[in-house]
Amino acid sequence: MKWRFVLSLMMIALAAPATAAEAPPESVDLPAVLTLARGASPRLELERKQIALAQAERTTAGAYPNPSLSFERARQPGELTNFSSKVARQWSVQQPILLPGQRSSRIRAADLGVDAARSRLAATGNDLTADAGAAYVELLQAQSKRVALEQGMADLDRLRGIVAGRQSAGMASRYDVLRVDIELADWRTQLAEAQADLIDRQGQLAGLLGFPGWRPHGEGELRPLPIAATPAASTGDSPAVIASRKEEAAALAKVDAARRDRLPNFSVNGGRFWTTQPYGQTYSLGFEIEVPLFDTRRGAYQQARAQAESASLQRTLTEAQSNADVERYRAQVEQRSAALAQFEQQLAPRLPQLQAMADDAYRLGRSSVLELLDATRVRYQTALSRDELVANLMEAQLRLQAARGEFAQARP
Repeated sequence: MKWRFVLSLMMIALAAPATAAEAPPESVDLPAVLTLARGASPRLELERKQIALAQAERTTAGAYPNPSLSFERARQPGELTNFSSKVARQWSVQQPILLPGQRSSRIRAADLGVDAARSRLAATGNDLTADAGAAYVELLQAQSKRVALEQGMADLDRLRGIVAGRQSAGMASRYDVLRVDIELADWRTQLAEAQADLIDRQGQLAGLLGFPGWRPHGEGELRPLPIAATPAASTGDSPAVIASRKEEAAALAKVDAARRDRLPNFSVNGGRFWTTQPYGQTYSLGFEIEVPLFDTRRGAYQQARAQAESASLQRTLTEAQSNADVERYRAQVEQRSAALAQFEQQLAPRLPQLQAMADDAYRLGRSSVLELLDATRVRYQTALSRDELVANLMEAQLRLQAARGEFAQARP
């Protein structure tokens, strides 16, 4: 029993580092999220299985048909009727023969199918990376909103002390204190909602990356990404367009293979027939050809043509969508960059001054508590608006990078 216990401890100790290595980190930044998205996520694993399936089809396409071997033994117990002996034996072998172009067309279609599956993996990795980056930005925004609400509640607590002091001095009414308490209660409700939204954003990112139960914390801050607004490469090189073109080529190759497979099956055969009591033997050599009277394999050919036409339409739509996405996200980046610059220039420098002026005016009795609370509310709502501007800009930048194909680095 003792050695079993020691062995169990050794197995646990050996397994612990592997488990720790597979677990995602508690805190991640944007580069780490993009790296995880290009790793072993369930969506990419599914695409890799499609590559394995295409490679298996390639193996099948390159195989030659198997020969068939038969053996018969016949015995006449009574009067000789079929042949002039008591026992006869026969063996024969039949080998199907592929007609010229059949095997090569199947191999070409299968090779193009493998290539298309690999391209689809790159396109899926590109889209998944952009989705994960956008989810990370939403996580940062949710964290920033919670922090802003917490800071706002701290400022309201400070303002309540000011209002309570003025009430003790007979310079404020109970209404002022009650009004601040109501505002604090409302902010507590918003903070609880922000916490629930943060948990939702954590679950969304964990689901995209395939880590159930993960509650990641986003490091860094909301800040525009350092990318160029003008595409450096042609939109025709986007991973989705490349994948759609290769899928179209594979579908067209399957049409050619299906057309050649409509030819009649052909095989050659040979064998030996011999008897005993008395002994005699004969050899045979012949061929067999299918008569396509009922099944002409027209359905398989029509199906291949329909799939090729669908792939062609999909390629056209993908090219149009890719061009539109690049133009759309480039315009979004330009417009949102301008909006953020305008905000930083016109609004951001005035917010601290607004709060200081509101505090001084209330202390001097020149404004009411409503104006004081309004200044606090405007200050933090404006800060949240800035976070939303930056988050929208970052997401547009990530989508623009994906439209250019800059995240297509997934490999089988």
